Order: sequence, then structure tokens, then C-alpha cells
Amino acid sequence: MKKLFFLISLFCAYGISSFAQNTKFGKPTKEEWELNSVSFAPEAEAVVLYKSVDVSYKLSGGFSALGSGGEGSLDDNSFAPSGTNKYVNPDNTSMLYDVKVRTKILKDSGAKYATMDIITFNEEDDMDCRDEIYEMKVMVIRQVDGKVKKKTVSNSNFKDERIDNHYCIRHILIPDVKAGDIVEYQYQLFSTRSTYIYDTQLQECIPVLYSKCRMEIPNILQFDVNRPMIDNVTATATLGNILAGSVGNDYQLPRKIVSNIFTIEARNLPAYEGEINIQNLSSGEVHCVRTQLKDKRYDIKPDVSGPVRHLVIGR
Repeated sequence: MKKLFFLISLFCAYGISSFAQNTKFGKPTKEEWELNSVSFAPEAEAVVLYKSVDVSYKLSGGFSALGSGGEGSLDDNSFAPSGTNKYVNPDNTSMLYDVKVRTKILKDSGAKYATMDIITFNEEDDMDCRDEIYEMKVMVIRQVDGKVKKKTVSNSNFKDERIDNHYCIRHILIPDVKAGDIVEYQYQLFSTRSTYIYDTQLQECIPVLYSKCRMEIPNILQFDVNRPMIDNVTATATLGNILAGSVGNDYQLPRKIVSNIFTIEARNLPAYEGEINIQNLSSGEVHCVRTQLKDKRYDIKPDVSGPVRHLVIGR
């Protein structure tokens, strides 16, 4: 199975080397409509124009660091003493993945690249240990006699399938796609697994023009963030703030929690030759952003054992 995850930095074979990123979904630009081939991959059947994955945390007062030598709380940005256990209460911690993808079919033979698969954590025996997909919207946009026509893909084209005891997959089937069509996907994924961040796949089996992965992580959770060390991929890290509510007290104002903001951008990635699978993603052969919790002393609940899976995998 060939697998897709999507990006943007728009190239035109007819002389324009790049043009502005279009973040407005449902409104393709003139440059996007006129794009009919990719300068660095002239034989490409389809191309990813734009992708963004935005990872954010929602915290409440129960999210704390506890140690035998004292108590540290995210509310005052202090930490438990070094060498002691830390506890992350998933009941008071949640994550939101906001995903947006835009791809263009360049040839009729590229219609197969409009299909997408989304793999999510879904514990079969525990209703509380399941990622949830919300606000999913898939749209096919085309020009007919100079006019833009939009068609929302029906939920009947979404097929859910269980992979094993830990994971499910959603197949998004898009009928009647042809050359020139632009396909847009938007959805949000809600997760309570605060110490696990899905990998973000950058490279696909079709060219990728631009992708942005942004992660805002509370500073008590220290992750190693690994990205491909190539010229096509850049990364920045800055400090930010997350507002944390108080458990059971609606009258207490939210407090600011220090966060680390990682932004990774990829531009003009060539297609990966061959089938993309978990093995070559995990090895780094296929370019992706991987995160791993630094401190193995965290009491992680719920259990996140099992194979590494990726947030979005397309055909």
C-alpha cells in the first residue's frame, strides 16, 4: 500500500518557481488552478499543494509533577526534584490535532491519490482509551466552463476498519476524481494520550510542495523532536504559553503555563520511490518528524504500547 501525508510550496513548470502559500480552504488560488505539472517532477500524476498539522494541549489543574522530595505544579512552572517520579493525569490532559490537506490531481491516472487512510489509536477493550475524529470535511473542487464547482464528499464514503486490538483505520474513498481537480481534507483528532505524539509523515509517493507541523507542548513534557536533516526541511523552537483551567472551580481564572513551540516546515520534497510502510518510516528512510518522550520515568496512563503508527496515511 502506498502511503500519503501532505505538504505545500507551490512550483509551476511554466516559469514561476514558487508562489504564496494558500491557507484558505475552499478557495484555490489562480496559481493553484494553473498548476499542471511540477518542475522537479514533470511526470507526477498528482501533487500535494499544502498540508498543516497543528498539535495543541488542553490542561487543567490536575496536570502536575509529583516527587517524593516535594511537589511541583505546572501552574507555577516548577518541576519535581530530579530523580523522582512524575505523574501525568490523563483525566485532566487532552490533545488536539488539527489537520488540513490540499492536493491536486494532475493526470487522470493520478485519481487514486485522492484516497486517504487515517490510522488512530482505538483500544478495543477500553472506551476511555480511544482517539476521536471530529469535524471531518472532504471536498472536491473543480472548474467547469470557467466556474468553480464544489462537492462535499458524503460520510457514506468513510469506511472504518479495526486493524488490531489497539488501532483502527478510516478509509476515505473519493469517487469520480479527474485531472485538474483539487481535493481538500480537514479534520480534528482528539486524544488523551498526552505523553505520546503521533509522527508526522513529510514525504509521500507523490511530490510534496509544502507542509507545516506545529507542536505546542507544555514544558513539563520534554520530547526529543527529530526531523530530516536536509535542506528541504527547516525547524524553529520558541517559548509560548498555554492556559490551564482549574479542576472543579469555574470561578478561578486560567493560569499561563510555559510551553515549547516547535515548527517544522518542508518544501519541494520529491516522491518516495517504492511502497511506504511502517518499517521505512520508522528507520527514517522516508522523511518524517518523530517525537519521543525523553523521561522514561513518567507513569504513563493509559498504556501506549504497540507499534508506532502515523496520524495520516494515504494511498
